[in-house]
Amino acid sequence: MVKFNTAKLGEVCEILNGDRGYNYPSSKDFVKFGIPFINAGSISGKSIKLEDVDYISKEHYNKLSGAKLKKGDIVFCLRGSLGKYALLEFDEGAPASSLAVLRAYTNKLNSYFLLHTLGSDIITNQINMQNNGSSQPNLSAESVKEFVIPLPEILEQNVIAEALSDIDNLIISMQKLIDKKKAIKQGAMQELLTGKRHLPDFASKLEIKTIGDLCQIVNGGTPSTLVSIYWNGNIPWCTPTDITACNVKYIYDTKDKITEYGVKSSSANILPKGTLLLCSRATIGEVRIAGKDMCTNQGFKSLVVYPNVNNVWLYYAIQMLKPMMLEKAIGSTFLEISKRDLADIKIIVPSLEEQQAIAKILSDMDSEIEQLEKKFAKYQQIKQGMMQELLTGHIRLVGSEEQNQDNTQIKKGKTYSNHSQQFDDAVMIAGIINAFYSDKYPLGRKKLQKLLYLVRRKEQADISSFHKKAAGPYADTVRYKGGEPIAKTNKYIQETKSKMGSCFSKGENIQQALTYLKEWNKQQDIEWLILEFQYTKVDELELLATVDMAMCDLHQEGKAVTVRTIKDLIQSTKEWRDKLKKTYFSDFDIQRAIIRCKAMFKEVF
Repeated sequence: MVKFNTAKLGEVCEILNGDRGYNYPSSKDFVKFGIPFINAGSISGKSIKLEDVDYISKEHYNKLSGAKLKKGDIVFCLRGSLGKYALLEFDEGAPASSLAVLRAYTNKLNSYFLLHTLGSDIITNQINMQNNGSSQPNLSAESVKEFVIPLPEILEQNVIAEALSDIDNLIISMQKLIDKKKAIKQGAMQELLTGKRHLPDFASKLEIKTIGDLCQIVNGGTPSTLVSIYWNGNIPWCTPTDITACNVKYIYDTKDKITEYGVKSSSANILPKGTLLLCSRATIGEVRIAGKDMCTNQGFKSLVVYPNVNNVWLYYAIQMLKPMMLEKAIGSTFLEISKRDLADIKIIVPSLEEQQAIAKILSDMDSEIEQLEKKFAKYQQIKQGMMQELLTGHIRLVGSEEQNQDNTQIKKGKTYSNHSQQFDDAVMIAGIINAFYSDKYPLGRKKLQKLLYLVRRKEQADISSFHKKAAGPYADTVRYKGGEPIAKTNKYIQETKSKMGSCFSKGENIQQALTYLKEWNKQQDIEWLILEFQYTKVDELELLATVDMAMCDLHQEGKAVTVRTIKDLIQSTKEWRDKLKKTYFSDFDIQRAIIRCKAMFKEVF
């Protein structure tokens, strides 16, 4: 693989200091309107937040001896929030003395390329090396000049900067969507849990009750830490730290476990699944639902709800009462709400049916937010992978003659046992169905074929039976003459058909196939599939398999792998060209698929 050239930062951009002289502004010099005075506290993410900026007068600004900021400059923290950085997107400003100003030479360096490089391990590692063991880490403008950065040609810098900016914008828009959904949920809670609004289908009278009317309040306890037989048991023992570490509704596990002896020797109580674990000290009002039987320490007043109360509705309602709990909390060493005061807190209670309906509405909102947050985390991981691949030159978005000469040929592949490929496929198909089928998410042929293709690629096995079909790499021989009919005949799997197509599930003899997988040491391949694709939708599998097959073809032809060459190959294939009309075959999606395939099949690419 052709690597980028490198350069010292001082060779490709001007590096300037903020003012340190006699006219350096202090708080008395700040004005309501004027020139932004930028310090580390003004930097958030990669941007300067004007709402957190102080201002100086134009007259004072003109007296400063340090750098004068202009649009496109990057400010970089030398002290305090070391390594924080931001791009100036307005016309002028003045940097604090703790900041260096990086002004790219436009014929050598794209400012946005530099911006993304500053956020990578390339710079972080160099900062850490300079400050190894220092109790008060700091840098100087001179030391920043010595930082070494990758330096592709300016055209490729532009393309890389655009690609990374696209994923940044996607992450920002996702965060805004999550914030919006959270605000909508908070508004719904405010209306539905305070009696401001009835659900349309419910007209029952609201009642005012106390928490003590709705549930049994149970204290926790701590076994002696000096007695070993009380600990390392199988009963989850929850502390407030476990609660704050769990950012979803249900908690299933805890850092520490105790034994039955530990429960009997303390004031701890085993609480049934569904109990509301409510923090009554330290993080007062934080609440989770026990996903299994567990107990707590004494920092809890847990709520075991009565039969006429929906515990999920009460989980949400309790969150609205947190200010009241804090108001009632007392204590000198730490605040705590007593059992009596908690029991006396009043709460507006609808009918059980309306409680259930409210719980469903808010739970659906939570589920949507959780899915968005998982997607957000995935985008962040994709971005990190993109930075690693693009900034090191491992993936090139602009082809070069030199790169073409460096490409190697893909291996033709090999079978992975002493049996026929068809029988191998039958066993692997059974393993895939065993791992991926569920009543909720039936496994169709399209997904099965993609998973079989990808596991063959992982094993560097023969993929010549897979052809460029409309649904992506597809092996007719596997369906009609090979693994699939063998697996059905041997009753490893069974097939049901509907208007939606074929659906596969476990057959009565599937255990025999699973035994073969273990004997052939191929269970690890199934585990790889689970790790990589357990929650992956079929459209994503189609994208990955298609892009991977295109990459294999390009390597065999000695051509560069770029978004453009992948798209050209898809366009030139009659059965595939309609893929480019699909939303999940955008340039961005193809680009991230290239990165992921290179990571999965790095022994080949």
